[in-house]
Amino acid sequence: MMQLFYAATRQNIVGSNVTTAMLLANNVQEAMANLTFNDPVTGRATFGAESGETTATQFDDIDDFDGVTFSPPVDSLLNELPDVSRFAQVVSVVPVYTNKLNSNNGATLEIPKSTYTGAARVTVRIVHVADEATTGEIFRTSWIRVDR
Repeated sequence: MMQLFYAATRQNIVGSNVTTAMLLANNVQEAMANLTFNDPVTGRATFGAESGETTATQFDDIDDFDGVTFSPPVDSLLNELPDVSRFAQVVSVVPVYTNKLNSNNGATLEIPKSTYTGAARVTVRIVHVADEATTGEIFRTSWIRVDR
């Protein structure tokens, strides 16, 4: 009976963590939803955060999020969420060909990040720190964003 109780409790924890992870990934997608594809000031001159954009609240285009890890994670307005500090949102943005959306989908990039293609894949990985020795990815999602 105790083993059954332990197994059920463990599955409830896993389900709760996955639900939290899905919400955290969605927060990043919502934060990026109304941002421009290219920087409003410098255009395509810089891939990643431009000089002076030191915090996520200063990000003004989607590639600013590339390589950023939010720990503690953030909500859709980029406010920190200390109550879920055992989670982290790891974001990557890579260009993809508009006629080959599965391009740049591996460990090795076939298109340099500085190349403008008119489309980008945004990937958000949610990492959970269970304890000092156990850290692991528990959720991953990605979507394609096209230049309007």
